[in-house]
Amino acid sequence: MWMNRLALLLAALMVAAPAMAEDDAPAKPAVQSCLNTRSIQQAQPGADKHWYARLRDGSWWRNRMDCPALGLGRALVHSSPIGSQCRGDIVQVVDFTLGGINFGGCGLGDWERVDGPPAKTAKKK
Repeated sequence: MWMNRLALLLAALMVAAPAMAEDDAPAKPAVQSCLNTRSIQQAQPGADKHWYARLRDGSWWRNRMDCPALGLGRALVHSSPIGSQCRGDIVQVVDFTLGGINFGGCGLGDWERVDGPPAKTAKKK
């Protein structure tokens, strides 16, 4: 009797397996509210005015903040007592090539996993 039940269960799994595989949707990008500052190996602004961070594990993350003052050649200055860069933290946009001019603050948004920063666009003649 248990053999019949086992056979029925195996048959049901064989029928359900292809259907379950078809339900697998493409993975959505990972989103999180904080990145550990110690994990960040490199950080830079992108041509799209978003902030990008590469972690020690090689993954890239884009911050979804809206920061019009952020641009190529500028940096974000962030201070955190908890050692993380989190959604809602206020950062200052500074251009050290211009003697450290502060262009004001912006609030960080969520961090979204991406393939890397966008390629710099070529200047038109």
